[in-house]
Order: sequence, then structure tokens, then C-alpha cells
Amino acid sequence: MLKLIVTLISWFLAVLLWIGDGIARWRSLPIALQGTSVIALVAVVGLFGYGGSQVFNYSQNDPNFCRSCHTMEKAWQRWSTSEHRNINCHSCHEQSPIESMNLVVEYALNNPDRVVKHAGISDEACLECHDDHKSRWFQVADTAGHKVHFEEENISCVKCHSTSIHRFAPSAEVCKVCHSEQTMKVTQMAQTHCLDCHQFLREDNPLRPTRQTCLECHLNQTQAKVTWPANAPMQYECSQCHKPHQAEAPVMNCVSCHQNTPTQALHAKTTHSKSTCQTCHQPHQWKVESRDSCTTCHAEKKNHNVGIFCGNCHDFQQRGAGKSA
Repeated sequence: MLKLIVTLISWFLAVLLWIGDGIARWRSLPIALQGTSVIALVAVVGLFGYGGSQVFNYSQNDPNFCRSCHTMEKAWQRWSTSEHRNINCHSCHEQSPIESMNLVVEYALNNPDRVVKHAGISDEACLECHDDHKSRWFQVADTAGHKVHFEEENISCVKCHSTSIHRFAPSAEVCKVCHSEQTMKVTQMAQTHCLDCHQFLREDNPLRPTRQTCLECHLNQTQAKVTWPANAPMQYECSQCHKPHQAEAPVMNCVSCHQNTPTQALHAKTTHSKSTCQTCHQPHQWKVESRDSCTTCHAEKKNHNVGIFCGNCHDFQQRGAGKSA
């Protein structure tokens, strides 16, 4: 170490002596030549300075510099059609000057036929735009998915957003990397993207689907055989009955909430006690308000007191009330 320090000091002193000798020689020149040499020196320095700034600007701020390597063509084409096409490469990809020189040497000497790993993207680079509290870019700080994955689980941005070069929207396959046990059991939802239900970008809400999340999708299904009346008595989360990652059919046990109902009034009669709840109570509507629910089984009563709802006389709520059915 001492030898290295002595060598560096010797080089520094030699440079100072060379500069001093050059100044002494310059002073010995006629005044006219001194002025001419100064002008020439300034011009040369200015020319090199301007050229250097142009080279620096091209290499650091022009994406075409990256495209100049033939192996970068696919990456460049994807970038040019991506959400980040107006963002300079070095705004996201950062590396030291030494790493940059090593990359130049690698391409110059080895001429690789594919892009070698370089200039990784840090979380800080992503947050420069996506957590700067400005409206130009989507802000992720208050979104449900990023609160769970980035803040709580400390998962790096690129683990989800960069599995395919310059394709930033995560595919369903990305979710399966960590959530491989979560398979979709409902046949009709097999092609549904995870984010359709687990809305990553929803603000101030849980990542799990809410009742509103489910209804926004299902109310638009024109071929649905069920309805979701706004005045339905059950207004709780759909996930209490529907668990699409566990079973295709709704997973529910009505008696777990309505514990006394099977023993109340006409519910306890043999005809009704042997039927499933859904025989009379239509899913999502639940409250029986139509004679059709009764006459489906009691067809012989279709003309009995026509126009009057069966429940007006046949009480299902009070123990011991109503007539036998």
C-alpha cells in the first residue's frame, strides 16, 4: 500500500512539473504567439467540451443509443410500444460508469448474441414517478395491492412487473409464482384474471373482493339466471357463501345463521323440512314473495285464493302458526 501511495505522489509531482515547464516555455514566446496559442487552446477545449457533451447526452438521454446494439432491438421495440415509451432508458436503468465500461468491453470483445444482464431497476427508480405525489403517473402508495405486497411483504417491484422485458402489466401467471395453491374451481371463471377480483389499484379498500367488486361484474352478465335485488335482505359479502378457490358451487350452510328456522312453524313440516332451503328461497333474492315458489310443489293449489300470496295465510315465521302443508 505504501509503495502505491509513493507511486501516485510521484506521478502527481511529475504532472505538476510538466505543466510548470509548459507554462515557462509559453511565457518565453512572443506576445502575439502567446495570444494565438491561448485562443487555439480555448477553441480546442471548447470543441472537445461540446463534442463530449453531445456524446454524453446521446449515450445517457437518447434511447437510440441503446438500440445501436443489435441485441437490443427486441427490447427497444417492446419499450417503444409500452406505457413507458416516453421515459428515457436511464431514468429506470441505472449503473455505475465502471459497469457501463465493462458492458462496452463485453460487447466489443465478445460480441454476444443476446442481451446480457445489466442496469438493474431499483424500487427507488420506480418510486421516483409512482410515489412522487403528482398526477402524471399512477400513484401506488395508497393502493390495496401495493400496500400488501410492497409495504407489508417487502416484495420488489420488478418481481411482478418485469417478468417479461418491458411488459409491465402482470399476467395471471405472475400471481401463481407465489400463490400456486390458489386455483380457480369455478369453470366459468377459469379465464378470469386474478386482478379482476383482487383489484390491486383500488384505494383505501382491502385487496380481497368486496360485494361491490362481485356485483360490478355479475350485473353485466346478460345471460345470468339469477338476480341481485337491491333490497335483498342479505347484504353481506359474497365470499361468505361463494369461495371460488375452494369449490365451484356456493359453499354455504343456511342453518349456521338461521339456527332456529328449521323448527319454526311450517318450516318444520315434513314437506318443507326434507327440502333444501334453495327450493323455496331463490339465491340472492331469498325472501319468498311469489306464489310461484309455492305452486312449483303445490301445483294443485294454483287456483286456490288466486292473487293472494300464500304467506299471508300460511305463516312460516311463528312457531306453531299456519296450516299444514
